[in-house]
Amino acid sequence: MNKNINITKSKNLENNKNAENEEIAKITETIKDNLNVNINIDTDKQYIISLFVDNVKGVEICTKEQNKNHCGKEGHWLETKMKIKHNSKNEPDIRGYEMKKLSNKITLGDFSASEYLFSKKNKRQTINNYNGWTDDIKINKNDFIKYFGNPNTDKNNRYSWSGSCVPTYDNWNANGQNLLVLDDDIIIYYSFLKDTRNTKNNLPEFLKKDNIVIAIWKKEKMKQHIDNKFNKKGFFICKKVKNKYEKICFGKPFNFEYFIECIQNKKIMFDSGMYEGNNRNYSHFRGSYFWNELITEEY
Repeated sequence: MNKNINITKSKNLENNKNAENEEIAKITETIKDNLNVNINIDTDKQYIISLFVDNVKGVEICTKEQNKNHCGKEGHWLETKMKIKHNSKNEPDIRGYEMKKLSNKITLGDFSASEYLFSKKNKRQTINNYNGWTDDIKINKNDFIKYFGNPNTDKNNRYSWSGSCVPTYDNWNANGQNLLVLDDDIIIYYSFLKDTRNTKNNLPEFLKKDNIVIAIWKKEKMKQHIDNKFNKKGFFICKKVKNKYEKICFGKPFNFEYFIECIQNKKIMFDSGMYEGNNRNYSHFRGSYFWNELITEEY
């Protein structure tokens, strides 16, 4: 009697175990299917998270080995820790993601214009066509900065095209400049009539007109920059608490069309840092809360 009971119990246990194994097998297959869908994205993202946790998170920032006069030295420290080689390539920093560090205005990139008023005559054809000019009109970079910028009393009256003299979207500033989008080209205009400066009469005669194009970023140039940098897998931002990075946030990708939309709704701004005596154009495009709207994950 006891023997029969034990046999029955044994069969029941075996049946239950088989049922459990079948259920586990079904769950495993489901997990595998999900992993197959997301395997590339998860692997690249996990690699970046691991680099951050192992090399950056909670580590006190030290920039002693960086150039003390270089304002981007902390960024270079972060790049080194994340095993990113500093370069100017038009591609994402790592595994399809662009890296940024948190600040009040996070830079999308330093994108020189397709043409400036001071561009060489053979590279200023679009501006000449807009303004109805011939190649006879010549202007160098320092002239450009003096004509459209302001002197800085803290820098021995050194002129710069930065700060208040740089236009925001669809708004004429005191220096008679405005930034508009036309057929997805980003264009900066100058108007002598809207220039409120007392010194404007010192400008050369060819500038004493309205709606003169002084800089243009053509669609094909900017589309390549934005789509190559940010429309692969997206971006991640390293967030700092005091002198240590503590969090990493991932944001979804965006394209050139969204970039233009954000310029028009003033979520992205042109932030020039051009000044006398420096060969770089410092034509930055930056955003603040624009980035937060795209963040989807935080670790």
